[in-house]
Amino acid sequence: MSPVVSMIAQETALSALISATAVIGLPKFFDADAPVNYPLAIGVFALMSLAFAAYELLVRRR
Repeated sequence: MSPVVSMIAQETALSALISATAVIGLPKFFDADAPVNYPLAIGVFALMSLAFAAYELLVRRR
């Protein structure tokens, strides 16, 4: 695995952790009866992954 692909894979894992914590974990931590918004978590994960990957690809080309 090339260093760029490895970095993108690590950033994808990081964005999964951040989105799950921010959208699902924190509201449940403060209020056990809080509704879980899975579509929002998936959207946040997808956008963060795309942003991290685009950043890596744009920075590496310069």
